[in-house]
Amino acid sequence: MKLFKDQFIKGATFLGVGTLISKILGAIYRVPLTNMIGGYGMGIYQTVFPLYAILLDFSGAGAPSAISKIISSYNGVDKENYAYGYLKTAIKIFSFLGLIFTLFMFVLSGVISKLQGCPQARLPYLFLSPAIVFVCIVSCYRGYFQGLLDMKPTAYSQIVEQLIKLILGLFLARLFYPNVELSVVGTTLAITISEIVAMIYLVRVYKKRNNKLNLKLVYSNSNFKCRAKTLIKTSVPFVLLGVALPLSHLIDSFLVVNIMNDYTDKATVLYGLMSGAVHTITNLPVAVCYGISTVTIPSVSSAQDVNEKNKRIEKSLLLTLLVSCICAFGCYFFAPFAVKILFGGLSIVERNITVGLLRFCSPCIVLLCLMQTQNSVLVAKNKIFFPVITLFIGVALKTVVSVIGLRQSSINIYGSAIGLITCYFFVCLVNLVMIIYLKVKDESKSRCVRQPAS
Repeated sequence: MKLFKDQFIKGATFLGVGTLISKILGAIYRVPLTNMIGGYGMGIYQTVFPLYAILLDFSGAGAPSAISKIISSYNGVDKENYAYGYLKTAIKIFSFLGLIFTLFMFVLSGVISKLQGCPQARLPYLFLSPAIVFVCIVSCYRGYFQGLLDMKPTAYSQIVEQLIKLILGLFLARLFYPNVELSVVGTTLAITISEIVAMIYLVRVYKKRNNKLNLKLVYSNSNFKCRAKTLIKTSVPFVLLGVALPLSHLIDSFLVVNIMNDYTDKATVLYGLMSGAVHTITNLPVAVCYGISTVTIPSVSSAQDVNEKNKRIEKSLLLTLLVSCICAFGCYFFAPFAVKILFGGLSIVERNITVGLLRFCSPCIVLLCLMQTQNSVLVAKNKIFFPVITLFIGVALKTVVSVIGLRQSSINIYGSAIGLITCYFFVCLVNLVMIIYLKVKDESKSRCVRQPAS
């Protein structure tokens, strides 16, 4: 049992490091890209991704966690065949869903881009749409390996994705420059190609593993319905938990530009600076804390008694708070330096706006990191639907606050930032209240169990 725990924690840490590296590569990619295509190009680029992200969440984002959970919970002697059966079933289900959403984005690209107030996004939508089905297949293989406690393929495939996107994306963007709109098209095409390469890599790792272990795997279609039902049922909570923030960004892509167009001709630029440059920097510390939140679930779940569980929860939250606060202070005080170094290609006015937004959004680093770890704590305590509910309420609250702020020309894009902080603060507060309540409840039960009968 001790060996299993050590392997799981090491695997989770490895995955966290891989995610951090991929995030850093993503940030490195955005720096020259932003300098090349400017706020206008980033506005078009960021207009496409909220819908893309939410379609991924509905079609395949729940696959890795669901498959991993199902496979890892099985301890029979025929585990390899069991895992193989769920992998094949998952590929059939999630690739079919991915194909549907690929066609949806492809066919309705023109309509969607016009509704968002950015018709220039039509071609990026077209070239990005095939990536959805490939991401779904990639997600299935990642879930398979994670269920077998092998986190390396997932981490390596994430890095491969980012490297291809970085190298090919910048090459195609430069190739079509100075036509900014075509440069954006090149970057979205690079994303699709990066997912194809990641899929090929995972398939090769999968085949190499099977050959090395000399596995003779058998797949039975007779159990397809049973496996499909289990997969869908298990993936729903993870899909709902993952879809809330992309939904928030999708709402922003429709609201921000359309609302600010009423009083400024720089709406797309402001949206690009907020969703591109600012989010790129603030999301890096979240990746640092991803390893903590990942380890929290097995750490808390494996604790033998209530006191040990609560100690591990407190350590996870305090460590997250410490790391995120350091990152937030650094982000606030070094904002001018970071923006000058990373986004020197922006105009002086755009850099000043980005610095102001970055400083204003620095509390989001602490709140988002805490929310991430709190969600892991609640999942470990078998309260997986509670963070889903609080996050959706938070998104609704954010939308209301954002609309009120965005309608004021004196506040403009800061209205979106205020809404974001409001959302994260509300979710963190409610989640913390629930965690404290569960702690008090568990300790009360523990005292009752220990109390001798009179």
